[in-house]
Amino acid sequence: MSDKFLDAARQEIQLELDELERIVLQCSNDEDILENSKNIERHLHKIKGLAPMMGQEKVGELAKTSDSILNYMINKGLLPGSHPVITKTINDMKQIFNGSDIYDVSDFKKQIRNKFPHIPDP
Repeated sequence: MSDKFLDAARQEIQLELDELERIVLQCSNDEDILENSKNIERHLHKIKGLAPMMGQEKVGELAKTSDSILNYMINKGLLPGSHPVITKTINDMKQIFNGSDIYDVSDFKKQIRNKFPHIPDP
C-alpha cells in the first residue's frame, strides 16, 4: 500500500478513536453505553475494517470484539458490565495504535467469552 494511503488511514483511525473516546467519556454506566451503542458501533466498524489493512491487527481484533458486544446490545438490549469493558477496550486500542505493543488479544477475547458467554464470536 502506498504511503499516502497509509497516512490517510492512520489519520482516519485516529479520528475514529478520538471520537469513540469522546462518546464513551460521556457515558457513566451500562445504560449510557446502550443509548449510544449504534454510534459507538459505527466507529468501531470502521476501525475493524481499516486497522488490519494497515498492519494494526491487534486494534482490528479489539474493534471486532467490541463490535460484537455492541451488536449484541443493539439487538438484545442492556448488557450488564458493558460500560467498563467498552471503556477499557477503547483506551487499549488507543494505546496500541500509538505504539504500545504490550497486549495479549487472545487473553482479552477469553475474558470477554467468560464475561459474556452468550455473545457469539467475540
